[in-house]
Amino acid sequence: MTYKTHIIGGVALAIAINEYLIPIEGIELVYYYGSAIVGSLLPDLDHPKSWISSKTVILHYPFRKLGHRKATHSLFAAILLWAVLTLPFGINFVALGSLLGYLSHLILDMLNPTGVPLLYPFTKEKYKIGKMHTGDTGEYIVTVLLIIISVVMIRI
Repeated sequence: MTYKTHIIGGVALAIAINEYLIPIEGIELVYYYGSAIVGSLLPDLDHPKSWISSKTVILHYPFRKLGHRKATHSLFAAILLWAVLTLPFGINFVALGSLLGYLSHLILDMLNPTGVPLLYPFTKEKYKIGKMHTGDTGEYIVTVLLIIISVVMIRI
């Protein structure tokens, strides 16, 4: 998936949680959705040609040798992110948004035939739920559907 699809997926999941489970208002919405966007891009820090790696060379550096879709594409990494963002400050909207964005990235990458190693480092088995390749018609359809679903979910 392209970074644009990952951003839309992260925002869509954040909208669902905000609208149906955890109402967030005011300035916290900015932190929440901004964090969902950043979180949706973080797993690709391990890919040297990803959008986020090209914009954050310093952040990419420690992850570059891991190889794409390995450690950063796991539930362990998502839990580690959650811990890093909640241990110092407690549960907060930045942590929640980041986690949701991160999880949406993993789900969307499972639509690719390469899959993701959800249980890494415990197993290297890759889980997949689709056969969509980055930039193909299937990705375009998923992106449009995520936008439509997001608009429908927003309660005004």
